[in-house]
Amino acid sequence: MLARHPGDTIVLVGHDSVNRALLLQFLDLALSAYRRMAQSPCCLNEIDIDGEKICILRVNETGYLDAIAASGPTA
Repeated sequence: MLARHPGDTIVLVGHDSVNRALLLQFLDLALSAYRRMAQSPCCLNEIDIDGEKICILRVNETGYLDAIAASGPTA
């Protein structure tokens, strides 16, 4: 995906298992750490990849949901 969209911002939507596996790979952690990696429903993970440099900026961020919940239902 990175090769097909060089320099672009890419948004991926995945399930917690896929997210955990990717994060563990990027963090160079063993698969045995799988259950220690929290992934809440609707969470955001932000990863900056520049060539070989990988920077994890955000993991399991859910704070943005508070504003959505506070605004109430929409018609």
